[in-house]
Amino acid sequence: MPVDLVRDAAIDVILRVFDRGVYLDVSLDKTLRRKKPSDRGRRFMTQLAYGTVRHRLLCDFILQKLCHQALDELPTPILAILRMGVFQSLFCDNVTHPAMVHTSVDLAKRRHHAGTARMVNAILRKVPQSLDEVQLPDKAEDLHKYLRIRYSMPKWLARDWMKQFGDETAEELCIACDSPAPMSIRVNTLCTEKDKLQEDLARSGCIMASQTPIPEELTLMDGGKLVSTKWFQQGHFMIQDPASMLPPHLLDPQEGEHILDMCAAPGGKTTHIAQLTHDKARIIAMDQGQYRLQKIGENLNRLNMESVELLCGDGAKPPLRGEFDKILVDAPCSGLGTIRRHPDIKDNIKPMDIQRLAHQQLRLLRSAIALCKNNGIIVYSVCTISLEETQEV
Repeated sequence: MPVDLVRDAAIDVILRVFDRGVYLDVSLDKTLRRKKPSDRGRRFMTQLAYGTVRHRLLCDFILQKLCHQALDELPTPILAILRMGVFQSLFCDNVTHPAMVHTSVDLAKRRHHAGTARMVNAILRKVPQSLDEVQLPDKAEDLHKYLRIRYSMPKWLARDWMKQFGDETAEELCIACDSPAPMSIRVNTLCTEKDKLQEDLARSGCIMASQTPIPEELTLMDGGKLVSTKWFQQGHFMIQDPASMLPPHLLDPQEGEHILDMCAAPGGKTTHIAQLTHDKARIIAMDQGQYRLQKIGENLNRLNMESVELLCGDGAKPPLRGEFDKILVDAPCSGLGTIRRHPDIKDNIKPMDIQRLAHQQLRLLRSAIALCKNNGIIVYSVCTISLEETQEV
């Protein structure tokens, strides 16, 4: 039986994440560009890769009870196949249990040898077929352990959330992180109107609806690839989370003002600031590295915005002088508020990283204060909910 190419490609994505620490979205994008699957294959590969990473600890919890050896002693491709098999069994309604087992065995034969394929077959045949069949830790006796296993949360993060927000809110946060995030866009009102774009995208098969009070937001409810539409290529919208549309509104930029976006890549908030000022402010978008500046430039060109000047530099040691009316410090952070969209953050971020990032954020803010004129405005924003990076900064 030939190997399922979509599942095989998903294993490549997962291995790069678990073995080499590659960001999940970067790893998936690399494979999608190389393999060029159908739209259906693209959706299934994305579901497999993101779901397996999102539920890794839960999968390991189940596998360890069925495997006669420690999981870290297994060949890494085999462990990835087993994890992906458990994910399919528990969360993929479109995959039957026999199909999951058979395709996983085929993958094991391709990735290792017949002996490990037989082991994969024996283990996955015993895997629960629903969450109701999984014997999870008792929530009443040990909520911390339950949250760690059921929602695949690192020990330290589950503990911190319980301490910071209380048991009930910590569990609500874990539940929120357990499902994929919808795709949202920011309408470029410099070249179209929200209602018109909504109608245009509907004709392209993308059904959009407003889900927040943010004026420019539309969220994909059903349909195909937004980036393949001509409206994306013509700069009628930017793919952007609603939360990241808030800082430019808080900045309240006006025409003619001198504005600095201190950590600007990839340019979502920069282009939003230009949009809110009708492309008539003096905006400097600064970031470190030519590649990051290139991404900002690509978005500026696609959205047809001309009021932004790019500058390569470290915000903590800015290579510029002068007084700005307004400064946005959208600081590098742990990203703990984006776990729903980036589940690999759970494995990548450690407590020591948060302390390091908080120190960096303070340095950026001090630089911003030195560059901002008296009575000017600085907006500090991060996509995290840790105390160290928010209230304490």
